[in-house]
Amino acid sequence: MKLGLIMLAAGNSRRFGSNKLLYTIEGEPMYRHILSELMKVRKVLKEQGHSCEITVVTQYDEIAAETEKCGAQVLYNLHPDEGISSSLKIGLRRNREMDACLFTVADQPWLRGETILALVGVFLREGKGIACVEYEGKLGNPCVFSERYYGELMGLEGDVGGKRVVVRNRGDVAIMRVLDGMEMMDVDVMADGRR
Repeated sequence: MKLGLIMLAAGNSRRFGSNKLLYTIEGEPMYRHILSELMKVRKVLKEQGHSCEITVVTQYDEIAAETEKCGAQVLYNLHPDEGISSSLKIGLRRNREMDACLFTVADQPWLRGETILALVGVFLREGKGIACVEYEGKLGNPCVFSERYYGELMGLEGDVGGKRVVVRNRGDVAIMRVLDGMEMMDVDVMADGRR
C-alpha cells in the first residue's frame, strides 16, 4: 500500500495567544512530538513493505526547516485564514497518487506512534474506506481516507476538516478505540499544555 502521512501544522492559534505549535511541552516544541511519532510510523511501515511518505503543511518557516531535516516534504499554506480545509487540500493534492492518506494535526502532542500504527492496521484489516480513532464515543484525529474519498475531501471549504466526510459516510468507517484520552487531546489554550 502507498500511504501518505499528512500533518496539518498551519493554524493561527488564535485562542492560544501565540504560536502554540512552537510552545514547549516536555522539552520540545509541540509540533515536534507528532513529527517524531510520524517518523517512527514511516520507518515501521516501510519495514512492512509499504510505500510511505510524510508531508507537513505549514505557514511557519521554523517548522518547515525542521521538517526538511527529517526527510519529510514541506508544503506552505499561504492562506491559513481559509481554515483547516485549505491545509487538508494542499496536503492531499501532493499525495493524490497514494492509495490512502492519514491526516493528523500538530496540536496533539501526546498522540503515540503505536496508536497511529494500530489505526493503519485497522484500516488495512477492516477493508473500509475510512478509519478513525474514538475515545468515549467521540471521533477524532488521526483519520485515514482511501483514495475513493479524495474528491469529497477536496470539496471541503472553510474551517472544516475530514470529520464532515466521516460523518457523511459512517457506514464505511472502521473505528479504533483509544484507551488514553490524553492522546486525542488538542492543545487549544495555554492551560492545556501544562498537564
